[in-house]
Formats: sequence, C-alpha cells, structure tokens
Amino acid sequence: MFGSQINRYILREVLSPTLLCIVIFTTVMVLGRAVKLVDLIINKGVSLSDILILLTTLLPTFFSISLPLAFLMGIMIGLGRMSADSEIVALKSAGIGLTSISVPVFTLALIFALLTGATNIWVKPWGYRAFATKSFEIVRQKAVIGFQPRVFMSQFNGLVLYANEIDDRTDQMQGLFIVEKKPESTSWVFADSGNILTDDKSETVTIRLHDGVIHRQQPGSADNYQLIHFSSYDVQPEISPMDSAEEQKDFKPKELPIGKLWSNISREVEPSKVQDLQAELHLRLTSPLAPLLFVLFGLPFSMQSHRSGRSGGFVMGLIIFLGYYFMLSLALTLTKDAAAPPWLTFWTAHLLLGGAGIFFFRQASLEQPNLLVFWLDQTLLILQKRARKHVDS
Repeated sequence: MFGSQINRYILREVLSPTLLCIVIFTTVMVLGRAVKLVDLIINKGVSLSDILILLTTLLPTFFSISLPLAFLMGIMIGLGRMSADSEIVALKSAGIGLTSISVPVFTLALIFALLTGATNIWVKPWGYRAFATKSFEIVRQKAVIGFQPRVFMSQFNGLVLYANEIDDRTDQMQGLFIVEKKPESTSWVFADSGNILTDDKSETVTIRLHDGVIHRQQPGSADNYQLIHFSSYDVQPEISPMDSAEEQKDFKPKELPIGKLWSNISREVEPSKVQDLQAELHLRLTSPLAPLLFVLFGLPFSMQSHRSGRSGGFVMGLIIFLGYYFMLSLALTLTKDAAAPPWLTFWTAHLLLGGAGIFFFRQASLEQPNLLVFWLDQTLLILQKRARKHVDS
C-alpha cells in the first residue's frame, strides 16, 4: 500500500510538469507558424476555418517534438524539485532506492514511447499529406497566395510568372513577364499590369493582363515568329483537379505512409532517393526510443544536487535534448549525403546512448558522483556568477 502511494506521488510529480510543458512547447510552435498564417487572413483573404485546418494538420509535427521534450523536462523538473526539497533523501532513508523510484517513471516512459512512435510513424506523415492537400486547395481558390515580387514563380503547369510589384490587398501586379509553354508553341508575354481571377464554380484560374505584347515562336520553324500587341489578354493556366491531386502529386518521403515508404525502398533504383527513403524510415522507427533514453539520463541527472539552483535541472534537460537531436541530425546527414548504412547511423548511435544512460543510471544507484553532472553544474554556476556581476555593474 505504501509503495503504491509512493508510485502515485512520483507519477504526479513527473506528469504535472510534463503536461504543462506539452501545452507550453506546442503553443510556442503554433505561435511561430501562426504569424505567417495570420498574414494569409489579413492580406490574402483566406478564411479562418481554412487556417484552423492548416494548424490542425501541423499539430502532429509539433507533437513529435513536444512529447519527448516535455517528458524529459517533466523528469528534470519533478524529480529535481523532490531532490532539492530532500524528498529523494527521505525516500532512500526509508529503504526506497533508485530502482524503486524509477519504476513509475519507466512506466510513464513506455506510454510516451508509444505516443511518440504512433505520432512519428502514422500521424505525422498524415499531417504532412493533409497540409499539402489543403494548401493546394487554398492555392487553387486563391491563386495569388505564395506569389512574391521579383521572383520567378511556377505554381501553374506549363507557365512561369514574374512580377516586379504585387499589391497584397488588391492582388494587382505590375511589370509582368510570363513564359507560356504549349505543345504547339512557346509564348513570351510582357504586360504593364495584371491580376488573377478565380472561379470556384468552374474551378478555373485566369491571369488577366493589360497593355502588353506577346512574342510567339512556333517549334521547328525559325521563320514563323509572331509579335502581337494587346490591351487586354487572358491566360488560363492548367490546374489539376483535387480528386486526382494525391495520385498526381510526387509525395516527399516524409509524407509517405510507413508501408509505402518501406515498399518504395525496394522498388527505387536511384541511390540518392533510396538513401532519403531509408533515412526517413529509420528516423520514424527509432523515434519511440527517445523517451526511454531520456529516462536513463534524466533520472541520474535530476536527482543529483545542483549548486546552480533548481534552474540547473531545466538547463541540463535542454542540453540532453539538444544533444540527442544533434545526433539525429548527424545520422540523417550521414545516411542521406554520405550513404552510410542506417543500422550504423541510427541504431548503433541509439545503442551507444543507451549504454551511456545505463552507465549513469548504475552510478546513481550505487550513490557514486556523476562527474558529467558536476562539470555541467560548475559551468552553469560560473555563468550565473558572471551574469550577476554584469547586472550589478
């Protein structure tokens, strides 16, 4: 009975800051994207409902980062507070060692490993595909979205558009240059001004140009060259229908379902694409290991006293997280660019980190000092003293 009460208490101490961190980290990432999405509402006329759908499709991407990070911070904050208030010492005095304390934390780690794995393996790719599909639909309805002045744009099939100036509110464009490629001819169109019109019922987009000239060259005939002046000229680019968008779209590896990602590796013949597919596959498969590794590092690092104060545990948690994701970035780069085998870049790296975590965990269970934590704590203490001196001066 006493043991179950202790387990519930430890679970509450870790889970409460974890849930709070999930909300905080996810909100910060949403706000980072919301700034750009709000611009679509104000300047491009995109409806609020479409923006909310886009944000919803982005949530799996945010959760793939916030879930393991929040869990690590929950360990560092929760157990760090218990250590600072001498509750860990009291538990050890009552005969409850690190192994017993770690049981509820490892149970929570298994739950977060399943959530992280499900998010990265299934939900996150769906989010990428849903975001791309919804973006395509919005671009078709509001064709000028994504246009930038003085940039060659190729949103439409067989057409390249360039504009010197674009008014975000009126969608009026100045100084236009268009290359229109058709099987029977290629046209170079210059116009003083123009705007884009959309018809939702017929699902068509029209680029209406004013005061310009068309240079048209027939293929295979150097003599057949046309020069046409116009006061008004309509260009209707081709847009693929939505019901076949997914079939026509060349999905990126991160957008592919796990089954198709696996099957494409065996069918792909181009080495660079195979490497990209392998990197994405093994990145997803190793993602559930993150919470388990964070427990092995978080338990011994959070339960050792910090002279730098309670903020020291939070900083150490960030260092652990950044170190882990630096390793993932290195594994991705080596697999994609250096053609290194995934079992070496991903699985062996996780195995080495797991071995290091077990070593630190064993040290903590034997009450041996953790030199790495000591050095990090001393560094933070020195930085804090310098910061106070700088503020006082």
